[in-house]
Amino acid sequence: MMMWLCVAVGVGILAVVFVNYPLPPLTPVMTAWKNGGGYFKFKTHDIFYRVEKGSNPAGGPVLTIHGFPSSSHDWSKVLGGLEKQHSEVVLFDMIGFGLSDKPVDHEYSIMEQADIAEELLKKLKITQVHLLSHDYGDTVALELLARFNQKTTNLKILSLCLSNGGIFPETNFPRPSQKLLTIPYLGAILCRLSFYRAFKRGFEEVFGVNTQPTESEYRDFYSAILHNSGYIINYKLLGYIAERSQHKERWVGSLQHTDIPVHMIYGPSDPVNPSVFIGHYKKTVPKHGITVLPAEISHYPQWEAPMEFLKAYTSFQKQLSVK
Repeated sequence: MMMWLCVAVGVGILAVVFVNYPLPPLTPVMTAWKNGGGYFKFKTHDIFYRVEKGSNPAGGPVLTIHGFPSSSHDWSKVLGGLEKQHSEVVLFDMIGFGLSDKPVDHEYSIMEQADIAEELLKKLKITQVHLLSHDYGDTVALELLARFNQKTTNLKILSLCLSNGGIFPETNFPRPSQKLLTIPYLGAILCRLSFYRAFKRGFEEVFGVNTQPTESEYRDFYSAILHNSGYIINYKLLGYIAERSQHKERWVGSLQHTDIPVHMIYGPSDPVNPSVFIGHYKKTVPKHGITVLPAEISHYPQWEAPMEFLKAYTSFQKQLSVK
């Protein structure tokens, strides 16, 4: 009996391991997204990016920075509205994410992601830019802000709009699955056992009850993760959780001491950054504004409530033109 049980377990594990082999092609939506962009070299790695022409020359360019574990496609539902606000909308997939390279033998860091953002803007000859970020991207944006504050970059940041990121370690609560992936060796094993239903079960927790993506949208999210075997290295990307604590003084300090306009757009039903975040934000960075969206909006406000998100962002941008 024990022998048959072991065989059954072994077969089950093999079935899960090979469920992503060979890797399925990108979904039609993600294929179209890829076809609308291109690649540039960062060192030896190919980084995916898109540049969309805006209709407001006076608004200047905006760089969007996506979150974990997704991609630049996160901004697709608000892209049209951003084009109305800016001269250009620049989107890119950070290394390890989306349609960019996902090297296995690589140490991923927030510092490097900021380097990639700077290199892309340099390639595009953009020297002044607005930043719009989400989740993991908020931390990358704060590193760019710290460099700007300390005059260690030639990039001029015109404004920063954050959204639902764990910018304060004390009010950020990673999901149980994320915590498991940070355990040495176990994380690598669990990533290789990834399959769609497990992904969806965990990912749906960070969307509101009434603002869930459709089944095809979940498939699009997962398609971007699987691309270039990204599911294998997801555990390595989670080093940012420890980095946030390690560099708290630098990154939170950059918010506290900057003179540029900063705003936060926040979905309050977020289990990763629950509503205790609101009071802490107002207390820690009182000079910066925050828009709290309707109660049912969760961790992906630009996806769950694109119209409300754009309304808040547009209001922030209009305040800049008045000053």
